[in-house]
Amino acid sequence: MHQDPEDAARHELDVAEAELAVLKQELILQHLIDTGEASEEARTHLTKLREIARTLTESRRPPDDRADKAA
Repeated sequence: MHQDPEDAARHELDVAEAELAVLKQELILQHLIDTGEASEEARTHLTKLREIARTLTESRRPPDDRADKAA
């Protein structure tokens, strides 16, 4: 199944914007942890954000590449 190039580009942009937002939050939380200002709640959020970032990154890989990672 082929995806319209415009739709594909829009999807890539959406994923990239989401990744950027997650990474910015990760940097802020990591800074709080590094400076000792973070609470256990911040550490929990950081763990969740890292999982979201991993999922977003995997969604950008071509289907064949994802199949290789699952094996």
